[in-house]
Amino acid sequence: MTYIDPESRAKAEADGQPYASEETIAAGYDLAGRVCRELHRAGLPAHVERPEEPKQPGVWVEVDTQGEYAGGLYVRWNAPDLAEAGMRAVTERQDPTAPEWKHYAEVVRLMQTALIGILRLAGFSVVPAEEVDDVAEGDVYVHADTPSSS
Repeated sequence: MTYIDPESRAKAEADGQPYASEETIAAGYDLAGRVCRELHRAGLPAHVERPEEPKQPGVWVEVDTQGEYAGGLYVRWNAPDLAEAGMRAVTERQDPTAPEWKHYAEVVRLMQTALIGILRLAGFSVVPAEEVDDVAEGDVYVHADTPSSS
């Protein structure tokens, strides 16, 4: 299977943002499958993020395909109804402290803590994503060198 088409790969290389090898990306998707299986075992809906799939509520797992952490995963809680209500409140009221936004942000923080605990318990190497990417606040990062879990 080819994860990154040759045209996109060449453009990224020319832009100085090369993709990881197909082998590294394939290993990332394998890791994503294992993470999703573990989250399913814990009773959480979890999906590997793919461009063609609509986002549903639950856990979304995205394979990092570029940079020094390529092959690792961003794991995020997706609560679209809460997110939409929070964004709408902030936008309509021009108030970044809107209670609806605070509610959404607190749910994301609580789920980040829960996801870290569940995945560490299963043997994955996990950190708050802010430790590897300062704009990924609220996400969880699973390192690529995670051993296979059962």
